[in-house]
Amino acid sequence: MYIVNLYKIKWNRKYTQEDIMKATGLSKRTVNQLFSGRHYNYQLSTLETISEFFNCDISDILIKVSDNK
Repeated sequence: MYIVNLYKIKWNRKYTQEDIMKATGLSKRTVNQLFSGRHYNYQLSTLETISEFFNCDISDILIKVSDNK
């Protein structure tokens, strides 16, 4: 399973979640989920949008974690 890791990127670049929502058009719920560190089923377009905003590759924001089910 993969999770999105944006926390470090956000603070390194000094963006608030509201800045990201305004610039990308992503909803508050989606941005909150992206920063939660939990697994959600994101659409590829959402991951593309956020990686374009941070000028990085999608692989830069994804972290593989063990699936403990």
